[in-house]
Amino acid sequence: MKSKTKIWAIIVGLIALVGIGGAFRYHQVNANIKQKGVIHEVFIKEGQLVHAKNVDFTVNKTRVLKNKDQVTVPVTISINQTGSANYGQKKNNFNYLENMWLNIPYGISNQTDTIFDKNNKRVAHAENLLAAEQPVTMHFSTNRANYDQRDQKMRFSFLVPSSDHYVKYSLLLE
Repeated sequence: MKSKTKIWAIIVGLIALVGIGGAFRYHQVNANIKQKGVIHEVFIKEGQLVHAKNVDFTVNKTRVLKNKDQVTVPVTISINQTGSANYGQKKNNFNYLENMWLNIPYGISNQTDTIFDKNNKRVAHAENLLAAEQPVTMHFSTNRANYDQRDQKMRFSFLVPSSDHYVKYSLLLE
Protein backbone atom coordinates (compact mmCIF):
# COMPACT_ATOMS: atom_id res chain seq x y z
CA MET A 1 0.00 0.00 0.00
CA LYS A 2 2.83 2.41 0.83
CA SER A 3 4.47 1.86 -2.57
CA LYS A 4 1.25 2.83 -4.38
CA THR A 5 1.02 6.02 -2.33
CA LYS A 6 4.64 6.86 -3.13
CA ILE A 7 4.08 6.25 -6.85
CA TRP A 8 0.99 8.46 -6.86
CA ALA A 9 2.86 11.16 -4.92
CA ILE A 10 5.69 11.07 -7.48
CA ILE A 11 3.23 11.25 -10.41
CA VAL A 12 1.33 14.19 -8.87
CA GLY A 13 4.65 15.90 -8.08
CA LEU A 14 5.85 15.47 -11.68
CA ILE A 15 2.57 16.79 -13.07
CA ALA A 16 2.78 19.82 -10.77
CA LEU A 17 6.42 20.41 -11.74
CA VAL A 18 5.65 20.21 -15.48
CA GLY A 19 2.62 22.49 -15.02
CA ILE A 20 4.62 25.11 -13.11
CA GLY A 21 7.48 24.91 -15.63
CA GLY A 22 5.06 25.21 -18.55
CA ALA A 23 3.29 28.21 -17.00
CA PHE A 24 6.64 29.91 -16.33
CA ARG A 25 7.82 29.31 -19.91
CA TYR A 26 4.49 30.52 -21.36
CA HIS A 27 4.76 33.82 -19.48
CA GLN A 28 8.44 34.16 -20.39
CA VAL A 29 7.78 33.70 -24.11
CA ASN A 30 4.72 35.98 -24.20
CA ALA A 31 5.95 38.70 -21.83
CA ASN A 32 6.67 41.42 -24.41
CA ILE A 33 4.86 40.22 -27.50
CA LYS A 34 4.18 42.89 -30.10
CA GLN A 35 1.75 41.94 -32.83
CA LYS A 36 2.34 44.02 -35.91
CA GLY A 37 -0.81 43.94 -37.92
CA VAL A 38 -1.64 45.51 -41.24
CA ILE A 39 -3.61 48.67 -40.55
CA HIS A 40 -4.61 49.38 -44.13
CA GLU A 41 -3.90 48.49 -47.74
CA VAL A 42 -2.78 51.09 -50.27
CA PHE A 43 -3.28 50.21 -53.93
CA ILE A 44 -0.51 51.41 -56.22
CA LYS A 45 0.01 51.41 -59.98
CA GLU A 46 2.81 50.04 -62.09
CA GLY A 47 5.50 52.72 -62.50
CA GLN A 48 4.30 54.76 -59.49
CA LEU A 49 7.05 55.99 -57.14
CA VAL A 50 6.02 55.20 -53.57
CA HIS A 51 7.51 57.15 -50.66
CA ALA A 52 6.81 54.91 -47.67
CA LYS A 53 8.32 55.10 -44.22
CA ASN A 54 12.08 54.48 -44.59
CA VAL A 55 11.81 53.10 -48.13
CA ASP A 56 11.13 54.40 -51.64
CA PHE A 57 10.15 51.90 -54.30
CA THR A 58 8.66 51.57 -57.77
CA VAL A 59 7.13 48.45 -59.25
CA ASN A 60 8.48 48.87 -62.77
CA LYS A 61 6.95 45.90 -64.58
CA THR A 62 4.82 42.83 -63.91
CA ARG A 63 3.52 39.98 -66.03
CA VAL A 64 1.21 37.06 -65.34
CA LEU A 65 2.27 33.93 -67.22
CA LYS A 66 -0.21 31.05 -67.11
CA ASN A 67 0.04 27.48 -68.28
CA LYS A 68 -2.13 24.48 -67.43
CA ASP A 69 -0.22 23.61 -64.22
CA GLN A 70 1.32 26.82 -62.94
CA VAL A 71 1.04 30.61 -62.81
CA THR A 72 4.34 32.52 -62.77
CA VAL A 73 4.60 36.24 -62.02
CA PRO A 74 7.88 38.08 -62.60
CA VAL A 75 7.87 41.43 -60.75
CA THR A 76 10.56 44.02 -61.49
CA ILE A 77 11.03 46.56 -58.69
CA SER A 78 13.44 49.37 -57.84
CA ILE A 79 13.92 49.83 -54.12
CA ASN A 80 15.87 52.37 -52.06
CA GLN A 81 16.05 51.99 -48.29
CA THR A 82 16.00 55.55 -46.86
CA GLY A 83 16.04 54.72 -43.15
CA SER A 84 16.11 51.85 -40.71
CA ALA A 85 14.70 48.54 -41.87
CA ASN A 86 12.71 46.18 -39.70
CA TYR A 87 11.40 43.64 -42.19
CA GLY A 88 10.03 40.31 -40.98
CA GLN A 89 9.43 41.89 -37.55
CA LYS A 90 13.19 41.90 -36.88
CA LYS A 91 15.06 45.06 -35.91
CA ASN A 92 17.54 46.27 -38.55
CA ASN A 93 16.64 43.43 -40.92
CA PHE A 94 17.23 44.53 -44.52
CA ASN A 95 15.73 41.36 -46.03
CA TYR A 96 12.70 43.08 -47.54
CA LEU A 97 11.79 39.86 -49.38
CA GLU A 98 10.30 38.61 -46.11
CA ASN A 99 7.59 41.21 -46.60
CA MET A 100 6.87 40.75 -50.33
CA TRP A 101 4.21 38.32 -51.49
CA LEU A 102 2.26 37.09 -54.45
CA ASN A 103 -1.05 37.60 -52.71
CA ILE A 104 -3.91 35.37 -53.83
CA PRO A 105 -6.94 36.40 -51.77
CA TYR A 106 -8.42 33.45 -49.91
CA GLY A 107 -5.77 31.18 -51.40
CA ILE A 108 -2.15 30.46 -50.59
CA SER A 109 0.12 33.51 -50.80
CA ASN A 110 3.71 32.87 -51.84
CA GLN A 111 7.09 34.49 -51.42
CA THR A 112 9.52 34.77 -54.30
CA ASP A 113 11.21 31.72 -55.79
CA THR A 114 14.25 33.56 -57.16
CA ILE A 115 15.55 37.10 -57.52
CA PHE A 116 17.82 38.57 -60.21
CA ASP A 117 19.54 41.96 -60.50
CA LYS A 118 19.32 44.23 -63.54
CA ASN A 119 22.16 42.28 -65.21
CA ASN A 120 20.15 39.07 -64.84
CA LYS A 121 22.61 37.84 -62.18
CA ARG A 122 21.02 35.83 -59.39
CA VAL A 123 21.08 37.47 -55.96
CA ALA A 124 21.99 34.66 -53.63
CA HIS A 125 21.78 35.98 -50.08
CA ALA A 126 19.40 38.28 -48.25
CA GLU A 127 22.23 40.58 -47.14
CA ASN A 128 23.00 41.31 -50.82
CA LEU A 129 19.52 42.54 -51.70
CA LEU A 130 19.94 46.28 -51.20
CA ALA A 131 23.42 46.19 -52.77
CA ALA A 132 22.08 44.47 -55.89
CA GLU A 133 22.09 46.38 -59.18
CA GLN A 134 18.64 47.97 -59.39
CA PRO A 135 16.03 47.16 -60.53
CA VAL A 136 15.67 43.59 -59.33
CA THR A 137 13.26 40.99 -60.71
CA MET A 138 11.52 38.55 -58.41
CA HIS A 139 9.86 35.43 -59.76
CA PHE A 140 6.74 34.31 -57.90
CA SER A 141 4.76 31.19 -58.72
CA THR A 142 1.74 29.22 -57.59
CA ASN A 143 -0.01 26.15 -58.84
CA ARG A 144 -2.93 26.63 -61.21
CA ALA A 145 -5.50 25.15 -58.79
CA ASN A 146 -4.62 27.76 -56.14
CA TYR A 147 -4.89 30.53 -58.74
CA ASP A 148 -8.24 29.25 -60.04
CA GLN A 149 -9.77 29.22 -56.53
CA ARG A 150 -9.17 32.91 -55.84
CA ASP A 151 -12.23 35.08 -55.32
CA GLN A 152 -10.53 38.44 -55.85
CA LYS A 153 -7.82 39.74 -58.13
CA MET A 154 -4.32 38.45 -57.56
CA ARG A 155 -1.88 41.11 -56.37
CA PHE A 156 1.75 41.77 -55.53
CA SER A 157 1.95 43.01 -51.94
CA PHE A 158 4.75 44.69 -49.99
CA LEU A 159 4.29 45.03 -46.23
CA VAL A 160 6.22 48.13 -45.10
CA PRO A 161 6.94 48.45 -41.37
CA SER A 162 5.70 51.71 -39.89
CA SER A 163 6.15 52.12 -36.12
CA ASP A 164 4.12 49.35 -34.49
CA HIS A 165 2.22 48.15 -37.57
CA TYR A 166 2.50 47.54 -41.31
CA VAL A 167 1.16 49.36 -44.32
CA LYS A 168 0.36 46.96 -47.15
CA TYR A 169 1.15 48.34 -50.61
CA SER A 170 -0.54 46.26 -53.30
CA LEU A 171 -0.47 46.23 -57.08
CA LEU A 172 -3.36 44.43 -58.78
CA LEU A 173 -1.97 42.03 -61.34
CA GLU A 174 -5.03 41.42 -63.51
